[in-house]
Amino acid sequence: MRLYADLPARRVRQVTGDVLVLVWLGLCVAAGAAVRGAIAVVAGPLRQVAEVGGGIEANMTSASATAGGVPLVGDRLAGPFDGVAVAGERLQRAGLDGAGLVETLAVVVGVLLTTLPALVVLVPWLVARLRFVRRADEVRRLAADPAGLDLLALRALAHRPPAMLAATAGAPARAWRDGDPKATRRLAGLELARWGVAPPRDADG
Repeated sequence: MRLYADLPARRVRQVTGDVLVLVWLGLCVAAGAAVRGAIAVVAGPLRQVAEVGGGIEANMTSASATAGGVPLVGDRLAGPFDGVAVAGERLQRAGLDGAGLVETLAVVVGVLLTTLPALVVLVPWLVARLRFVRRADEVRRLAADPAGLDLLALRALAHRPPAMLAATAGAPARAWRDGDPKATRRLAGLELARWGVAPPRDADG
């Protein structure tokens, strides 16, 4: 199995196309990472809010404990501190939940912006490359067999433009039906060139 054509012109186009696909994939990855980073920045302030809430909770809990130790009125003094501590705990939870949501969203959006544009190019490219490999291998096998050359010539008659066919013989279809070996080799050469396959040495002519 050969990934690239035998003929230099076709091979250069294939290599150039592969390089462009790799560049596109790199751009997709860079774009996804940039968007992910831009969204994830929002999580920073939310985590700071969570830290503030945690600090309020810790300080108010400590103050509540101190106030609760005052004889007779300790419970009343501790009540307001407990309320503020609860508010601080809620603020901390809200900040952490918000930061987690933003970071998850950043990852999801980054992955989508990487994969979707990449697949738009990658899938058609992969299909075309696999089709080429399969057809080129088939054409190579046919070219190695004299009977296969006859089939390749028939394919050329069916698929190649009339101007190309006329260049092989004055009446290419008649020449092929008459079994003209030179015309058959030339017609087969058109089909080989279509898939970038070099003709066998004994098929040149």
